[in-house]
Amino acid sequence: MAQESESYSDIVNGPAKPIKWNVDPQPQTSIGKAKKEMVYIFWFEFLGTFMLTFSIYASNNNPFVLICVYGLLILLAQNQKCTFNPAVTSTLAIGDTGQWVAVALGSQFAGAFLAGLIGLISFSNYIDDVPYINLTTLGRFPAIATGEVLGSMILTIGFIFQYDELLEFSSDRVESSIIIASLYGMGRTLSYVSQSSLNPAIALSLSFFESCKDGEWHRFWTSWIFIGFPFVGGFIALSFIHVIYKSCYEQQIKIGLRI
Repeated sequence: MAQESESYSDIVNGPAKPIKWNVDPQPQTSIGKAKKEMVYIFWFEFLGTFMLTFSIYASNNNPFVLICVYGLLILLAQNQKCTFNPAVTSTLAIGDTGQWVAVALGSQFAGAFLAGLIGLISFSNYIDDVPYINLTTLGRFPAIATGEVLGSMILTIGFIFQYDELLEFSSDRVESSIIIASLYGMGRTLSYVSQSSLNPAIALSLSFFESCKDGEWHRFWTSWIFIGFPFVGGFIALSFIHVIYKSCYEQQIKIGLRI
């Protein structure tokens, strides 16, 4: 039977019908999800690293301020791939061929360089305690390298533990951000000789713009110790965690928790 058509009076005088604004959601392709994630990661990594770098200038490299800012950024990011640190990102991305890795690393360096430029212009006559400003002497290299490696190891271990279903400290986002921020503070304490940020992007940015300001390019050429050793610490942490994870995984198989 043909469906009876409604007259104009029936439509006007009849009960109001809610308007359906929502369109049936279309299934999102894997490519669409990947693009959306990369855009998300780009902006959070860019803005987060920018804020970290700028906080060094704005707070005169106050460790407490940087720890609070880092914890807040981890809390707001709500994405396990956002670390605001190239060394940690590179370590976590080993074995992952996704394009998000290049996007994250590029946005981290871009955010650090923009903040370094703005910080140099705004605070050039104010800052006197930013890491990498003083020329690094040869005698301080062992202590600086040790602090960079150990500090980066602690921070990277925290990220690996926290974002692993088997080893995580807590599933709560607030508790997670507090844990990561606390580990960052411990890492910075170990780098007390150089007062380092344990961040290669920030190190490169600050050393470059400070060298541009006063022409002391020896500082820039010795900044490799702040750029390279965090990666060393991250990879050592990954190797250490791999041994622990493998042991825990094998024990779970033995007791029947995993197949």
